[in-house]
Amino acid sequence: MLSASQSKVTVLVVDDDAIARELLAQFLQMSGFEVIAAPNGERALLKLCQQGEEIDWLVSKVSLPGLVCGWILQDEYQRLHPDRPALLITALNPAERPSAHTVFVPPASPVRVLEILQALRTTDATPILPFASSKAA
Repeated sequence: MLSASQSKVTVLVVDDDAIARELLAQFLQMSGFEVIAAPNGERALLKLCQQGEEIDWLVSKVSLPGLVCGWILQDEYQRLHPDRPALLITALNPAERPSAHTVFVPPASPVRVLEILQALRTTDATPILPFASSKAA
């Protein structure tokens, strides 16, 4: 919950799937976040270059069409915010590609994205949170 002294937190959401992007954006907006949405890496990179200081968190799909993927966006975000992890949406097992500056989120998990952002927003430190992997039934 945002206190009266805090301004809105801005999240850049990057996903080439329009439905997933809009769902996540609306979910975050309903939870009190300001959202900038981008349909591809090129537009997101432009937003980071133009508004990087205003963007508090990056939530991006790793695999994006075009030349700019989530890893490139993460690098630019880290240049602007070296003390904050980026949230990358991927089906990859986080153990396969560990990173101190990345929190991996499974696809189609807007609730999980919200939980992570709320946890990161309420702490001054930015530890990488342990996330339970999805288990097949």
